[in-house]
Amino acid sequence: MTFRPWMLGAIDETGYNGIRDEHIEKVADCLLATGQTEISRSDFDDACRCCGIRSDLFTQDDLDRLQQRLNK
Repeated sequence: MTFRPWMLGAIDETGYNGIRDEHIEKVADCLLATGQTEISRSDFDDACRCCGIRSDLFTQDDLDRLQQRLNK
């Protein structure tokens, strides 16, 4: 199977190639926009879905980085 450039971009954007800083930033911005100080797993999943990022691809290290970004 060959992939077209847009397919590779979609795979990368979704997080299948790993969660990068730009994924963390998108989700953090979405969560911060809600104004909530307590974030539930459901809130996290909703923010990821809104950003088009698979929440199940986040590792514990990614979640730690997200938490650091939210606590700035």
